[in-house]
This record gives sequence, structure tokens and C-alpha cells, in this order.
Amino acid sequence: MLPEDKPFAVLIALCLSMLGLPAQAAEMVPQSPEVEATTAARPLKMGLDDVIERVKAQNLQVLIRKESVLRALEQSYQRRAALLPQFSARAEQARQQLARGFGAEDFESPPFNRFGARVEGSLAVFDTQRYADYRIARLNYAIEQLDFEVAMQDILEQAVMLYFTQLRDLRSVEIAEGNLARERALLDLARQQFEAGAAIKIDVTRADVRVATERRALMEAEIAVENSILELKALLDIDLDQPVELDRSIIQGINAPPSIKRYGSLEVLTELRPELRGQQKTLEQAELAKQAVGWQRLPTVELFADWGYDTNRVFDGEEGEAWLLGLRARIPIWEGGRIAAEKREAGAAVRQNEYRMRDLRNTVERQFKFSLLEMDSRYAQIDIARDEVRLGFDEVEQARERYREGLGDNRELIDAQNSLAEAERSELRAIYLYGLSRLAFARSIGSVERVLD
Repeated sequence: MLPEDKPFAVLIALCLSMLGLPAQAAEMVPQSPEVEATTAARPLKMGLDDVIERVKAQNLQVLIRKESVLRALEQSYQRRAALLPQFSARAEQARQQLARGFGAEDFESPPFNRFGARVEGSLAVFDTQRYADYRIARLNYAIEQLDFEVAMQDILEQAVMLYFTQLRDLRSVEIAEGNLARERALLDLARQQFEAGAAIKIDVTRADVRVATERRALMEAEIAVENSILELKALLDIDLDQPVELDRSIIQGINAPPSIKRYGSLEVLTELRPELRGQQKTLEQAELAKQAVGWQRLPTVELFADWGYDTNRVFDGEEGEAWLLGLRARIPIWEGGRIAAEKREAGAAVRQNEYRMRDLRNTVERQFKFSLLEMDSRYAQIDIARDEVRLGFDEVEQARERYREGLGDNRELIDAQNSLAEAERSELRAIYLYGLSRLAFARSIGSVERVLD
């Protein structure tokens, strides 16, 4: 029985970990509530790469789509099985009595027993329909794989957007805290000026109102932080009570000039975008289905055979060998116009997928070109916003000095601080939108993982 002394229990847990014992052994050591609370509250540190890898490994929507791919693979195996030899074993014991003869004359026949055991086999020698079904199933498997890639990119895009949003919201809280600190400093200054007889009561009231306004803005910013992190946790299948700490250094890294413009043609995008490759496979599947309709007019040839024993009763020692070997051919003569209707339908499906392919190409090319233009524009706006912040600090400092010297009331300083707060928010918005434009560009080339290339 282990002692109940808390430091001793913690020491034992540390020794076990140093000895390399399994985790189960360490879990046997009782821990104090303080230690357990500290362990549970330890934040999960994650960078953008960690978020991407967790989406691939643990996102529930990704896992669901992955199972769809596996189902499509197994369905292709089922269609392939129809082209391979089929074998089965059959045994039958029957008792029968005949009531009429071949001339429909009544006759008396005693009941008799009959037992048969067979090993049966068949092989589709020539069956275009089964062959087409198998090829269509293989194409469907390829389409499911590409659809899985599309879904993966969509979910990764959502995860990276939430990552950027969380960093933006955290920075918004810092900006709100800075604004609140400036407004409180203004309130203190207004009170000092009022007590010194250099200001009037309305200056204190204005400053007090500004403090209340910024406190409310801070509360709203904190709510936004909680909302974005909860959405990210749900997407990553993380316990909602688990603290998560994101790597914020990406904010500095994302300000680098764009360097991923080497994808300059639609031909390159065709190789990269899973949507385009998936639609191409869908078009091939429709064309194959159209060909398969015409193949229905061809004959089917099947080889069949069985071998076994016949007797009156099972294991009576009087078994006689029996076998059968045959070749069966079938060709359709008249099917009521079904094949012609299916062929017209398949032709419509081919044209439909050709139109979809053209429409998707236009959409992808438009997204690609617009993302390039947007990325350049968003990056240029960051420098403008930073200049506004720098000038805003200068304006606030000058307005504060004028107010201290009694050259006016505090409205000038309030306006300057409002301008600075808006400039800081504009800078944050510019960086955030630039990050989203980088994300849109990465998505347009079919690889969200390259958002920071």
C-alpha cells in the first residue's frame, strides 16, 4: 500500500518515468488533486503544421470520407469477383413419389429417396457487361479518392482560416486592452487637470464614457476569442475543456512578399486541383458507361460444370459418379427499346459532364487569377496600415501634450486615440485579410498546406 503523503507520491511518479516504465505503471501512482489539476490545465501547444496534421489524422469528416473511399475500393473488388471463376458445393437429400407416368396414365409408384452431392463451377468467358461494371467501379474508386482530396482541402482551408481567426481575435483583445489602458490614462489625466483647475467637469465625464466604451469592446473581443477557439477545437476533435495555445509567430512570417506565383498556367492547375482531376475521371466514367450500353447487344458466353455423386441415401455405399460440362451463350434479340433509351441517356450524361468540366475550368482559372491580384493588393495595404499606426501614435502624443499644457479640452486627445485604435484595427484587418488571400491562393492551386510557402 503506497503512502498517502502527496510529495512522496509525486516523487514515485517521477522515478517511474525516469526508469522508463510504461505509462500504465505511472498511472497506478496516486496523484494529488493539485497535480491532477495542473496536468489537466496544461495547454496543448500547436502550430499551423500541427493543426494541418491533426485535421488529416483526427477530423471526423475526414475519417467519414476516408471510409467512403474504402467502400468504393471494396465495391470494385466485388465487381472484379464476377469476372473470376465461381465455385460452390451443393448437397441434396430428397424423398419423392410420382403420381402419373409419361403418358399421363395413373400408376402406382412407391416413394423413393434421392441424394446428390455436387461441386459446381462457372466462368464468364465473354461478358462485356460485367467487364464494364468492373471498369466503372474502378473509376468510381478513383473518383472517391479525388473527392476525398477535395474534402480534405476544404476542411484544411476551414481549419487554417480558424487558426488565422483565432490569432486575429487574440490580437484584437490586446488592442482592446491597449485602448482601455489609454482611456484610463486619459481619465486619470482629466481628473488631474480638473483638480488643478486646468479642465472642466465635462472632460472627466467624456473620459469616463470612453473607459466604459472600451471595457465593453474588450468584453466583446474576449467573447470572439472563445468562440473561434471553440470552433477550432471542434474541428480538430479536441476536448472543448482542453486549453490550446497556438503559435503566434506566424503573424510575423505571413508578412513576407508572395513567392508562390510559379503556377502560372491552367495546365499546371489541372494537375494540381483534385476537383479538375475528379471531374475528368467522372467524364471518363460517363463515356465508358455510354460504350457499355452498346456492348449489351453483344453475346455473353459462360462456361459451367459440376462434378459429384448420386445415390439413394447419403453414405449408403452405392454412390455413382455424375458430372456435367457445358457452354452457355446468350444474345439479346428484342428488349423493348431499353438499350436505345439507355444509350440516349448515357449520351446526355456525357454532354452534361463535358459542360461541368468547362464550367469548373473557368471557375478554377478565375479563382487563381483573382487570388493573385488580391494577394498583391492585400500585401500593399499592410504597409499603408502600419504607417497609419505610426502616425496615430505621434498624433496621440502631440494631443496629450497639448492637453497637459491646457491648450484645449480633451476632445482632441479622444479623437486622436480613436484614430489610433482604428489604425491598429486596420493594420490587424490588413494582416488578417492578407493571410486569407494567401489561403485563397493556396486553395486555388489545390494545396492548402502551401499557404506559407
